[in-house]
Amino acid sequence: MADAIAIFSIVCAIIIIGFLANLLFKRVGLSSHLFLIAIGIVLGPVTNLFSPVDVDPITPFLTTLTLMMILFEGGLNMDIYKVISQSFRAAVLAVLYVASAAAFVTLFSYFLLGFGWFEALMLGPITAGTSSVVIIPLVSRMEVNKDVGVTLSLESTITDVMNIVLVLAILQTYVGGLLDIQQTLLRIFGKFAIGAAIGAVAGILWIRALYLVRREEYTYVLTLGVLLGCYASSETLGGSGALTALLFGLMLGNDREIFKMLKAKLDLGYLGEIKTFMKRSQAELAFLIRAFFFVFLGLIFGLGTENFPIWLGILIALMIVSVNLVFRNAAATIATWKSEMFGYRWFMTSMCGIGLANATLSILLYRELAPTLSYAYLYPVIVTNIIIVTNIITSIAPFLIRIRKRH
Repeated sequence: MADAIAIFSIVCAIIIIGFLANLLFKRVGLSSHLFLIAIGIVLGPVTNLFSPVDVDPITPFLTTLTLMMILFEGGLNMDIYKVISQSFRAAVLAVLYVASAAAFVTLFSYFLLGFGWFEALMLGPITAGTSSVVIIPLVSRMEVNKDVGVTLSLESTITDVMNIVLVLAILQTYVGGLLDIQQTLLRIFGKFAIGAAIGAVAGILWIRALYLVRREEYTYVLTLGVLLGCYASSETLGGSGALTALLFGLMLGNDREIFKMLKAKLDLGYLGEIKTFMKRSQAELAFLIRAFFFVFLGLIFGLGTENFPIWLGILIALMIVSVNLVFRNAAATIATWKSEMFGYRWFMTSMCGIGLANATLSILLYRELAPTLSYAYLYPVIVTNIIIVTNIITSIAPFLIRIRKRH
């Protein structure tokens, strides 16, 4: 493990490279994700300065913090009317893609990798869907159709929730021996309903509360404290903290539209300066957290064992992602049919990156199953390689789109 001076130097390099890579993205469209992942690979698998074991204790914390901050920032910058109009298409895209990709990976794992049926079922949902931490920041900085950006952002949020619920439900079934489909569906619905309700109500109430402290300092930090409380409350009550963060930000970012819908008379002029400062501060904080998130992805890359070499993990990841992209394109085609987004279906297909939530779930399965399952180590091995492959594809896509526009 590196000493304090080395760590400070590494943090300095990550921030500077992240900033320069962001400038490069603005110039040529090449995502900063690739450079940050490369730093992680150098610090981890190449030099062994850090290992997955060193950073394993902070994985759940980093996953939660990153997810919450990115979704809050995403909500602040979304147009609520577009969110409402594109919710159905986003849900169709999410459900079709997760269902088809998870089914394929289940069959692939059972017939080609030798997994049992339940063990294969648990791997399926982890490798499907997209990560809101990857997708939302990327599409928000791209010159892309607004409906496409909102649809992809909502889809990634929906699949984050679906993946977690499905994997945990199958794991509980595996341990307990009883599959309750109705209970699983109710749990998914409850996650969405409770999470959305808490985020929306808290956001509206906080708009009013900000009026009372509008002349005070540290309103942004206070807002972050409320966000943390809302996230924790949502998760405690069985809701989705991620969805709560998104809705909380959406309410704050669309304060005038919300109160117009509610036909409430309230002078919101005081919020202008607060919102401007809040959006700028949140963007800075989200950049910092996001930079470390992608470096972390590089750190966990290349997991392997003597019986399962790295190259085989990469090959399996490439096979799975290749087929999943076919299903994703089909889902995007159906979801965007007879809309202006139909011409963007190939771009939407390429926005396939998954993230730390998937890695966390794979590590959870490994810990739970390792005592009784000899190949439990394959969950993190396969998933981490899929994370890298999908993020490389997602990072290159904006660059290719920009080249295509120029020609």
